[in-house]
Amino acid sequence: MTGQDQIIAAINDARVAKSQLRVRGHDSKQHLFPLRAETVDLPTEDLSGVLQYDPAELVVTVAAGTPIEQVMALLAQQDQCFAFEPPCFGARGTIGGMVSAGYSGPSRPWSGAVRDAVLGVEMVNGLGEHLRFGGQVMKNVAGYDVSRLMVGALGALGVLLSVSIRVHPAPECVVTQVFEMTAARANELCRSLAQRYLPVNATLWHDNKLYVRLSGHQETVLQSARELGGERLNVATFWVDQTNHNRHFFSLSGQDAHRRGKKLWRIVTPPAAQLPAMPPLDMLVEWAGGLRWLWHADDDFVYRYATEQRGWAWPIAHSLGLDSVQQKTMRALKRAFDPDNLFLSPLPLGLNHAD
Repeated sequence: MTGQDQIIAAINDARVAKSQLRVRGHDSKQHLFPLRAETVDLPTEDLSGVLQYDPAELVVTVAAGTPIEQVMALLAQQDQCFAFEPPCFGARGTIGGMVSAGYSGPSRPWSGAVRDAVLGVEMVNGLGEHLRFGGQVMKNVAGYDVSRLMVGALGALGVLLSVSIRVHPAPECVVTQVFEMTAARANELCRSLAQRYLPVNATLWHDNKLYVRLSGHQETVLQSARELGGERLNVATFWVDQTNHNRHFFSLSGQDAHRRGKKLWRIVTPPAAQLPAMPPLDMLVEWAGGLRWLWHADDDFVYRYATEQRGWAWPIAHSLGLDSVQQKTMRALKRAFDPDNLFLSPLPLGLNHAD
């Protein structure tokens, strides 16, 4: 029995037994999206391998249980990459988890998100039906782009079997310039960079230092670095460590006395949004100001700040929050794809089993 057949059989058994299923890869994102409930695991490890890859077409089709690192190594052999820089979280992250979480890296504002790169998916829904959506080319079509609905759904709508993803040529040259400055000054500089023709594709501010990454054609990058100024960063793993949350800032161990009683918040706002007016701030800022990581103990303060700045806040390792419109939309999709509510997800949909 193939991995696909096993998944369909497990779904049909769960419908008969009226039990719930948790779609699981390698649990690399369990620290981000904890699911604390009694469920039957639906593993996807047997869904592994690169199914089709044509470097000339800039498209790769991959089974959902394939490790991200394996695919990235294959792309690197052809001087190609995933432009959205997905985290691998060690060697455990899978392609299916990458799509389900919709988690993009430092280059997201400049190179697009996971959702922008997904061209097609093959999946099984809560009725045990084998479905295909999208394809292997970018098209302008009317109606729902169902393949992209799977991005960020966190397993609520079905089990991914395979994904077709747009890839990009790897940059010829990458350098990072470092500047000493406050968060407010860094926000101003990032806004000014958006008005200049510089090959910026990542920024990060933390501990009164702004890091600006430039990438592209070597001559252009080096000339832009000289024009921009600052000091050259010579830490080869800096951005990989940031993407995979290997920096001490992201430690959830609870060993730091000054962080006890605080949550790590992921706050997405317009880049020009004001900084929280409550110094000193234990904060890290990415995406030219569009993504703010903040350690804070006052939930009401963080939610109020995010709302006032027309943004969205989510506490890492705690329940996700959806507003009324998001929840209504996701409930409608859930009833279409999984009417018996078999697939348990970290998304707070407010549905009971078989609701």
